[in-house]
Amino acid sequence: MSSFERHESEPAQRWRGIELATVRPNADHVAAKLAQLLPTALGEVLAEVPDATLRLVLLTDADGMVAVRLDVDGGDDTAALAAAVEGILQPIAETVVCEGEPGAALVRWPVICEKRSGSLGFGSETDYRKVTLAAAADNGGAQVAEDLASLPGHGVCVELRSRGQVPKPTWEAQLWVLTTGEAPSLRMRAIVRRRFPDLQIAAYPADPVCVELDAAGLPAVLTIPVAGAAPLAGTYPGPAAPIPVAPDRGATETGLLIGHAVTGGGRPIPVELTEAERLRHVHVLGQTGTGKSSVLAGMVAGLADRGDGALIADPHGQLCDRILAELPASACDRVWVIRCGDVDNPVPLNPLAESDPVRRDIAIQDVCATFQYLFDKRHTGIVGPRFQDHVGMTLRALAAMHGTRASLLDVPIACNDERFMTNAVARSDDVRLKNWWRTFQKSTRSNEHGEVLSWVNSKFGPLTGTVAMRAILGSGANAIDFADAMDEGRIILLDLSKSTLGESASRLLGYLYLHRIWEAALRRRHPERPFTVMVDEAHTLISGALTNMLAEGRKFGLSVVLAHQYLDQLDEDLLPAINGNVATTIAFRCAAGDASQVARRLGGTVDPSALVMLPDLNAITLRSAAPGPRSPHSLVVDYNDRATPRVGADLAEHIDAVMHSTYRDLVKPHHHMTAYAAAGVSNIHAIQVDMPLPPRPTSPRPTPPRPEPAQKPAPDTSTPPGSGSFLDEWLAKRAAASASDGAPAPDSDRVKQDSASSVDHTGDGAQVDHIADSARAS
Repeated sequence: MSSFERHESEPAQRWRGIELATVRPNADHVAAKLAQLLPTALGEVLAEVPDATLRLVLLTDADGMVAVRLDVDGGDDTAALAAAVEGILQPIAETVVCEGEPGAALVRWPVICEKRSGSLGFGSETDYRKVTLAAAADNGGAQVAEDLASLPGHGVCVELRSRGQVPKPTWEAQLWVLTTGEAPSLRMRAIVRRRFPDLQIAAYPADPVCVELDAAGLPAVLTIPVAGAAPLAGTYPGPAAPIPVAPDRGATETGLLIGHAVTGGGRPIPVELTEAERLRHVHVLGQTGTGKSSVLAGMVAGLADRGDGALIADPHGQLCDRILAELPASACDRVWVIRCGDVDNPVPLNPLAESDPVRRDIAIQDVCATFQYLFDKRHTGIVGPRFQDHVGMTLRALAAMHGTRASLLDVPIACNDERFMTNAVARSDDVRLKNWWRTFQKSTRSNEHGEVLSWVNSKFGPLTGTVAMRAILGSGANAIDFADAMDEGRIILLDLSKSTLGESASRLLGYLYLHRIWEAALRRRHPERPFTVMVDEAHTLISGALTNMLAEGRKFGLSVVLAHQYLDQLDEDLLPAINGNVATTIAFRCAAGDASQVARRLGGTVDPSALVMLPDLNAITLRSAAPGPRSPHSLVVDYNDRATPRVGADLAEHIDAVMHSTYRDLVKPHHHMTAYAAAGVSNIHAIQVDMPLPPRPTSPRPTPPRPEPAQKPAPDTSTPPGSGSFLDEWLAKRAAASASDGAPAPDSDRVKQDSASSVDHTGDGAQVDHIADSARAS
């Protein structure tokens, strides 16, 4: 078969094209509905422009990808017609407007009526025939684009014109098969015959048949690809169509900008979180690299501009680095950067720095609960009541000796120092501690005593194993009063340095910092000033105080922002707290296994396939605490377009200034203590505590008055042996012993005189008793 019609490009100014760059996913039932509605909508728009033409071209390249393009020619109204067509296509595809026709020259093979005996009226443009089209079931549910995907170099062209609106709108269509030069394949012929039973590809020069169509017949001819939940073969998958947002009517409060959305009319509007929404907390989730860090950095920049404070807990440090580079200059004097892995500049932290005994007991209980979570989350017995009792009582003993400088890391040393523990118990007025110590001393005679101490001490290995952890927790100092920091609007960038400290130590530090924040929030003087706790990679930290913050933080001006990858990462304590208390959810692209759960969190109105196909920096958000009725809508995070990060010398100077401020306020005042702790010196040895001597016991009965001494007779020099005083006998024995050894005998009179001189002449015999006791000892 020879080619008989070659189609060259017509003048570029006549046609305006809309190319489908990607095909959006939709729920299967939505896709089936759109496949029927879109062709009708295109036909109705075309009917509004007299003598207008709509051309649909589907052409498969060598890789089996089907290019889809619609061209319109509406004379003077071509631009308006193209804009209307582009708007209709938005729910199913991302489009690109292009001028002129495709550059490649294609061979067009007209589709004509099948020649039958006795058939009349085909072959001229003035003849029409009502063609019966195959039902969808006969096509196996496959779309034309799917059929063409397996036929490289083949395509279909449809031109549609309106025939008028009276008495009802009708259209006429002409069809061609396209090739790049060769004749249509047998498979292409079979596809045309299957889809249009009364038509065939012409084998000789002819004009294509003009098929008269009504609204019901348009979907069979205008076969625009519409993807369901699964990608459509031969097309490039694109993101789901944006979910429009309803603009706030009469909104006056300026909130925290997180991005922009589009209204039903396609107008972009900013998305801002009000203070009330922030105090109801924010949950950000999505795969790595989808835009979570960008939305977090944008929120911190907005908080800094507003003068609000925040603590940003980052396990790895990259988010802290970005925020530091992009912070507005007005907030630089309120920023502290804490690098937990910086051995030379440690910021000390002490969870036991409580002067109030009640709060100190609570802090001790929290520390014991931390060990339970770290080493025995399932309560299998590795860490149990005996361990918690031992560690808790040892911490109380340390607090009795060192007060607010009691160090968690001194527990293993104190357990092995009986003298220290004895002094600490004597110094303490805690009856429970004294009772425990008496019981513990009895257990030291057990064969298991050494094993118990080793079992307890082994849990402190991850905390004391690095210089950085000893410097942070070992000195007993506490650098930050978080209540003041929150009221002053401080921005604290907390780099937990997971790669340097290890996972267990990093989690513990994160837990301790969050606990100190929560404890400080309860005693704030200005809770009306919001403070945000932002945790990146929230699954890597112990939930601990986070559950309390989510449930009660709003009362104390505390806002929580949590970010992580997927829901199954969260532990059994944190996930229910998020489900029950978080009002704003921002969901970036999710894995297929997580999309259904996230869709339920968004109210069940979002198709899971839309979450799987979201592009980077695009999310779907549900703001249930916003004014008025709310439903999920699309969100575009545009902070990267607005941010102005510092670079080069400007960045270095900025970092130096912030780090100098941090060193001045948090590091230098405690450097001498942290240096000892980093070197492994315990407070038990570094802090000297003067122990008062216990008071001398007094007799339970009153001492009767001493009678007046009787007049002593003159001394008898001829006293027989054995009738003298104890002192005389002792002197005599000592003289005899000296004589036998060849040593000079002591002067008895001198000894007696010295002894007598030490006696109190007031009549009190205590000194005499003391001398006698000394003599007996000798």
